[in-house]
Amino acid sequence: MNRDTANEPRGVIAMVGDAVGQAAELIQLEFRLARTEIAEKLTALRAGLALIVVGIILMTASLFLLLQTAVFLLVQAGLSPTVATLIVALACVLVGFLFISSGRKHLEPEALAPKRTMNELARDSALIKEKLT
Repeated sequence: MNRDTANEPRGVIAMVGDAVGQAAELIQLEFRLARTEIAEKLTALRAGLALIVVGIILMTASLFLLLQTAVFLLVQAGLSPTVATLIVALACVLVGFLFISSGRKHLEPEALAPKRTMNELARDSALIKEKLT
């Protein structure tokens, strides 16, 4: 057996071992990135939920206050209690709807998906396939 052929399998094995080691390190880095991105998405989730809660609280408090004001204005302006109450109630619903809509945008699946991680994993997968072939 000549010396060149004896070293050749070792070189291939070493290269495969290096590629596997680099792939393992890359996977660890991707998991760290995924954890970081998921933490960011959880923060966005909390912010969205907080906006919804604030919207609900404000809707409820505003509804009662505005209805009381509507009753007071009704007496002074001569409007019927029903019309004044409907006007104020519709205004409260509109403001509350705006807060809830804003909060829901933070909760959409697209906003919560770890896009960077998924892109990096696809890129890394292609790179690993390229190195192993």
